[in-house]
Amino acid sequence: MVTDPADTDSVSGRGFGDYYQVHAGPLVALSLLRGTDLVEAARLAQDAMTAAHRWLDLLDGNTAGTVQKASTPVVTAQALRSWTCRMTLGGGCGMLRPADGTVPALLGKGSTDVLVQARLVMALAPLGELNERHLSVVAFRLAGCAPGAIGYELGLSMPKVHRTLRHVDRLLAAAAGVRQAGRPEAASRAAGAEEEDVRLAELLGELTAALDPVLDLGAGLNEVCGSTTGNAVCGSPRTEEAPARRAPVARLWSFGSSLPVPPFGVPVLHSFAEPVPSGVRAYATGLAQCDAQVREAARHRFPTAELAAVRLGAALALQVERFRREAERSGTRATRDEFPREDARAFAVALAQDAALAAPTFDAVKDAGLDVPRRVGFLAAGLAHDDPWTNEVSYDGIEASRALAEFRRAAVRAALLAVRRPGTAASDRPAGSDQPAGSLTGALTQSLSDTHRMIHQLDELNQDLSRAESTLPDGYYVDMTRDFDLHESFHADLVLGVAAVRDALSQP
Repeated sequence: MVTDPADTDSVSGRGFGDYYQVHAGPLVALSLLRGTDLVEAARLAQDAMTAAHRWLDLLDGNTAGTVQKASTPVVTAQALRSWTCRMTLGGGCGMLRPADGTVPALLGKGSTDVLVQARLVMALAPLGELNERHLSVVAFRLAGCAPGAIGYELGLSMPKVHRTLRHVDRLLAAAAGVRQAGRPEAASRAAGAEEEDVRLAELLGELTAALDPVLDLGAGLNEVCGSTTGNAVCGSPRTEEAPARRAPVARLWSFGSSLPVPPFGVPVLHSFAEPVPSGVRAYATGLAQCDAQVREAARHRFPTAELAAVRLGAALALQVERFRREAERSGTRATRDEFPREDARAFAVALAQDAALAAPTFDAVKDAGLDVPRRVGFLAAGLAHDDPWTNEVSYDGIEASRALAEFRRAAVRAALLAVRRPGTAASDRPAGSDQPAGSLTGALTQSLSDTHRMIHQLDELNQDLSRAESTLPDGYYVDMTRDFDLHESFHADLVLGVAAVRDALSQP
């Protein structure tokens, strides 16, 4: 994975088998790096691959014209690798769960082999002292993500990403007997990146080689294909083994023409959680305290696809705001090296990649929805020749934020219309509940008001920007007047709130 971070070959419309054969083993290794046992690591890899296969089937259906009014984004190999890595490390989505007491077909019959276990322990030994954040950074680096893209995936600042990579590099170098004492810091940074990638690639290769005796890629591929279709479409012959038993897919993240974006479509930054729930999060808190009968009634009238689209748009908007905040901090002369152009562009490219893959949902919710991926694409393209603190990038960032705010407004309105369908308005508030959470209608109405407020502020910033180049000195730009905390709290309420409602409705 780590050897090809710039791969832009498309995998849309092509066979899934080759992708599985190359990346199933490394996905298992990535989970092992983070402390999961071998059986769970294989389950997570299979779950992520099952979702990826189903997603590609949907995109291929779009290409063939079987799904109407949906544009077909190009899925690059790197995009799919990053996404399946995100799925695996995020715990999967429950698409493929083997029956109790069984192991995924990917493991074959050698999951308890003592020699294999010993080889894995030896390969993982140098990373034994790393914490959760360190291991996540390593996992995404092994998946081929540049430091800026890792910051996007994990919600980390660029200095933290680089410090973590240097720390891991020192550990691996020490384990390999490499001496770096006396090496000047500047020279270490200049020459260290290539050596760091080599050592990470060697680690991944060692882990994958240790897994070779126990991985049955053919059986694993058949299990993934058998869980999504009834035919052998993965480029590998079907076996006579029965497919593993699956738990139902959570309704909120189901696939279909109304919501053609897969689970874990964008990373969610949980660090933005507020201490006191409000809005949709407050409604979810009240719903979780209701009895099963009330939750079942709420489940039947829940606007599934509409709120999933709301969550998607809010999550992308949260990333744009975080990008602009880091760019603002890098605009001062003292801190410009902390968010260099190459990191900013890698961050923006990862953001644009997710926006492009979500294009069918943007288009399904709003006629002009494709303006979101176009605007985010401008932001990524502009960083090829402009620094992140310049007025040009600030303009692209404000335009991207405004496009996402308009999509959020359209998605919230669609959710409100769904909630207010005949027969649902009267039962919108959990029956018999005295919780202060209020109704879902009230929470979404407040969110719509918040969205109007954001759009008004972004319009004012756009007007100010037209005068910025002639009135502001170097290092200062109009984005400095944006209330980032307020905008981030608006988006976090929807991102975390919709997920909390889903969790409440998933309770038995």
